[in-house]
Amino acid sequence: MKKINVLMAMLIVTIAMPIFAQGNAEGSSKTYKLRTSTNLAATGTIGKSLTKFVELVNEKSDGRIVATANFGSELGNQSEQVEMCRTGSLEMVVAAPGTGPGTWVPELMMFEFPYLFKDNAHYRRALKAMEDEVSTLVEPYGMIARAGMSQGSRDMLTKKPVTKIEDIKNVKMRGPNAVYISMFDSLGAAGTTMDWNEIYTALSTGVVDGMEASPSMIYSMKFHDNAKYLTITDHIIACTYYFFNAEWYNNLPSDLKAIVDEAADEAAAYQAQLDDKDQIDALEAMKKDGVTVIELNDKAKWVEACKPMLEQYRAKGENWNSFINKLTVIE
Repeated sequence: MKKINVLMAMLIVTIAMPIFAQGNAEGSSKTYKLRTSTNLAATGTIGKSLTKFVELVNEKSDGRIVATANFGSELGNQSEQVEMCRTGSLEMVVAAPGTGPGTWVPELMMFEFPYLFKDNAHYRRALKAMEDEVSTLVEPYGMIARAGMSQGSRDMLTKKPVTKIEDIKNVKMRGPNAVYISMFDSLGAAGTTMDWNEIYTALSTGVVDGMEASPSMIYSMKFHDNAKYLTITDHIIACTYYFFNAEWYNNLPSDLKAIVDEAADEAAAYQAQLDDKDQIDALEAMKKDGVTVIELNDKAKWVEACKPMLEQYRAKGENWNSFINKLTVIE
């Protein structure tokens, strides 16, 4: 009887093995789409790092994740791309936290605040240290944050020379969100918001007299075609994060989630190396294209004019004050 039972057990195992094997094969062969996008140019350092990220994910996942990328306004403006990510039409968007998920979590605009950080190294430490906090804040709105990347210190590109703080008075300047408009008000300029991909035309038609961004960002979009004076103000350092659709990210198998995280970190490190060099190269290239670069002699006045803003933003509510405290304790 025992021999019959053993034989029966062996027969059941033999029959079952192909079934289990088939199930495992089906599980491991499932592919996941990873559609990514940025409103920035493919030729800029953020665009190049996104290309790198897509390559890394496709390679490291052995085809289990099929990643693709879109650039510029191919899929709409930044707000539209962020909404696509939130609702699942995209699996990931590269966006500035303040002008992306800042729609729902406005305190994220503090990442782009005038004269808040000592230098780019300090800023990058803050981006990394705040990654989990940003994720916690945006997850209720359907997103997960990874791979904060600095876009470099920002300067002001104008049609007329700005050599001192008095020269910026009433100049129509484009800014991406309310913090920038507050800054322009503090400096005496006339700020207006518009999408990144509208700036080139706005400069050429006179809708705005100037805009601001890092040299690398300005050069990658050729904004200097329409404005020939760049004042080195170093007023704000800007950033992007990789924002993943939370449902997609959380449903990944653990090994693929680790691959996505690793690829994001590698792409961010790659972007940092590119960006430091590209800021210098872009500035030199714009000089060759006829841009006059102006160094301020009264930068302390610009810093002083923006100082009252911090208390104004703290007074917006406990959510703002708490976020500012977490951000400013990072050394």
